[in-house]
Amino acid sequence: MPLSKDDVSGIETVAHYTHDEDQAYLMLYGEGVFETIPIEADYTVGDMKLWLNFHKGKDPAEYDLVGPKGCWKMGAGSEVLGDEVVISEVMGERFENKWLMQLSLFPKKKSEASGQWESTFETIEEWVPPPPEEAWDEEDDDEEKWKKDVEKSEADN
Repeated sequence: MPLSKDDVSGIETVAHYTHDEDQAYLMLYGEGVFETIPIEADYTVGDMKLWLNFHKGKDPAEYDLVGPKGCWKMGAGSEVLGDEVVISEVMGERFENKWLMQLSLFPKKKSEASGQWESTFETIEEWVPPPPEEAWDEEDDDEEKWKKDVEKSEADN
């Protein structure tokens, strides 16, 4: 059952997250928000939007909440989560083990044609890091190369 305004009014932020074996915590991050709140197993993305509206004045029409694609795993992609999505289900192991979880606020843009707010987030498929021998290249650390790349980019635009 969705949370009411009275329910979300009682959800207070925590100053600093520390692992708690009894309580799960969710960080809401982006668009001027950086808050961590306690959550329960049945909280939905819609409940978090209600919390953001009540406590931060955020209009849910103007942003998406982005989280793990499918069920959380290391390197999982990200996608816009629907209001009915149950956070504990997409966080899986993170929720079960009471690890800090995160949903990101991602801004929408207003369509000039329709006047409607439209998502700007593009789903990210699974991310696989490069092998260690390819992860760092000495040339990437070269400040002169970086400056030339910036100048070239600016000239192209």
